[in-house]
Amino acid sequence: MTIEFRTLEPDELITEPGFYRISLDRHHNLPCDGPSVTSGVLRRMAKFAPSKVWARHPLNPDRFADPDSSALRLGRAMAALVEGGAEELQKHFQVLPDDKPARPTKAQLRALAQGRETPAAKKSIAFWSSITRDGRDILSESEFELLVGMGAALAADPAAAYALGGEPEITMAWQDERTGIWCLSRPDNLREDGLLSDYKKVNTQGRPFTGALVDDLIEKHGYHMQLGFADEGWEILTGNKPSQIGLVVQEDDAPYDVILREIEAEAISIGRFENRQALNRFSECLNAGRWPGAGEHVGAYRMSESYRERILAEMQTAGVAP
Repeated sequence: MTIEFRTLEPDELITEPGFYRISLDRHHNLPCDGPSVTSGVLRRMAKFAPSKVWARHPLNPDRFADPDSSALRLGRAMAALVEGGAEELQKHFQVLPDDKPARPTKAQLRALAQGRETPAAKKSIAFWSSITRDGRDILSESEFELLVGMGAALAADPAAAYALGGEPEITMAWQDERTGIWCLSRPDNLREDGLLSDYKKVNTQGRPFTGALVDDLIEKHGYHMQLGFADEGWEILTGNKPSQIGLVVQEDDAPYDVILREIEAEAISIGRFENRQALNRFSECLNAGRWPGAGEHVGAYRMSESYRERILAEMQTAGVAP
């Protein structure tokens, strides 16, 4: 199968279904000629109150800024590394020495404006001014070495190398028939033979890196929904089901082991069902202009069964059971 990958001009919007080469930032910031949702939006819609989704959605004129966490930054860096190696990584990230000067404080900046900065403050201000002018995102020396080590381990794993050896970071765009909302799925890698894969870097926090741990993470973060969304997009755009769909999961501690986890048909169907529910609810909230919070429904406290049974047994012994 031959797929046409389109590249959008900077001021061009997506107006028809297809496969698009656009930046990750643009993917998340309404690149279509109408409202759009990503997998992240649908997974938040499924797991949290609608208010949590609307708080940071680009359609919200009063939205809160997205926190740019270390995990997200390293995820972007690893995506660049997987796409084009260390050279591609350094196009988007500048690597700073671990012994870099501390960022200048407000007091040091005020002192500079008044012409009374110390040599240490002057060095710090000059260093960080050059970093700001550069414009690329930042990695420490240690982070760069970690990512390069992980990249080498990925490349040495034949199955992982194959799964991630197709087209990286392609946005699949289609318009949902029921709601009219644009759907945007962006697996980390897709092959024209129908293999769709997503890469996840994992810090095990002391737990053994096993298939069971990966399965827990899939459920916790709704990765079956994410890949169910990709499954739906591929089917709509090509008329075929993906040949295979799954995750390439890598531990971020040496020797950077890799686990591949296929997402099978039943889990994909469940993910697609959950996506459908989340998309319907998103559409309802958008049309109503109302995004209820977690406290919309008032309920009674529900004690855990184990705690209830233990306390009731103690009360029975004490002769005061209700």
